[in-house]
Amino acid sequence: MIDIELLRNEKTRNSAVELLGKRGVALSQIESLLAKDTVWRDATQKLEEALSQKRQASEKIALASTEEKKSLITAMQKNGEEESRLKETVEKATQEREALWKKIPNIPFQDVQEGGEDKSEIIAESEIKPSDSTKTPQDYMALMGNRIDMARGAKVSGARFTYLSGNLARLELGIASYVMDTLIQSGFTQVAPPVLVQSKAMQGMGYLDQANDEVYTTQDDLYLVGTSEQSLGAMHMDEMLAREILPLRYAAYTPCFRREAGSHGKDVKGILRLHQFNKVEMFSITTPEQSEEEHEFLLQQQRKIMDALELPYRVVRLAAGDIGSPSAKTYDIETWIPSEQKYRETHSTSNTTTYQSRRLNIRYKNSEGETQKVHMLNGTAVALSRLLIAIIENHQQPDGSVQLPACLHPYLPFTEL
Repeated sequence: MIDIELLRNEKTRNSAVELLGKRGVALSQIESLLAKDTVWRDATQKLEEALSQKRQASEKIALASTEEKKSLITAMQKNGEEESRLKETVEKATQEREALWKKIPNIPFQDVQEGGEDKSEIIAESEIKPSDSTKTPQDYMALMGNRIDMARGAKVSGARFTYLSGNLARLELGIASYVMDTLIQSGFTQVAPPVLVQSKAMQGMGYLDQANDEVYTTQDDLYLVGTSEQSLGAMHMDEMLAREILPLRYAAYTPCFRREAGSHGKDVKGILRLHQFNKVEMFSITTPEQSEEEHEFLLQQQRKIMDALELPYRVVRLAAGDIGSPSAKTYDIETWIPSEQKYRETHSTSNTTTYQSRRLNIRYKNSEGETQKVHMLNGTAVALSRLLIAIIENHQQPDGSVQLPACLHPYLPFTEL
């Protein structure tokens, strides 16, 4: 959730409202939250006053005479009825206020442009450019044949599932190993997290308010992660972290599960958009002062990996209307797909500032000893199914073979497909 003080404070309110307007948040939505916040604060103050009076009355009763005790107890009983009423009011106002609060997305940074997907801006391109050496590039499905078995995947699990086999399955593992080694050398700690998380964790990461239909749930009220960000971020839930250990940088290799509920009829063929895929994810926890620099660091790791894999790509800063609710700023990397003659998203990295840490109650003490919420950031190191497509198609040869980039050779018993 956003810092509601930014909306309460007259000095920051106009700026916050203007920035939220970039995301299409209506002024009426903000006003409804502030109205309910006022109700909650007034009721909370009255309840605190009633509890204070109760404590004072208890102290007086202990010292009062027998006659005085009777009148004090009678007054205390009346105050007790008022206390019960105020507790109900506070509880109701708390629930209503939180429901409105959670519907407000994160406040975008000043440099995030207004608009939707069509307003995203290309801010960098790779030195490696799309090759025209293969005049009529084949698509990855034709090149790999039965090593990508969508028919058996559908037979066993339904649409958008697949079997990868042979050296293609081994290649996926080799890429993951190379990427993990690269991240560890850059200061990340490898984590093997759970891929089933409780609703408190998933809710805390901000994925149940506006993307609930994308998440798989089980009969045990557990959720399958759509990205290991969701279990990595919740790992320090309800903790006070030492400032000296920040930034914390984690990397995890896990399966990911997405219902793709909003993508009916979109990319239904092949492995570009699957319900289950493997991914190496980066996650950082840091201070507010370091978070923008940390975001650039995550992007740098992504670009370093892509450069080593010798793939043509571009870096895109998403417009405010195209970023996820928890994010204040998002970069995408789009990679060239020869058979489609266009760029496709393969990576994303976001700075969620305190949006997730406020829900998860993850804090630290700054240099003045004040308690603050940490900033949390995430980034795709590699989404394996999409990267396989890019590697196969961009490194295909005229004879139909695929020459693998040199960085992967130490991780595989072969150098070509």
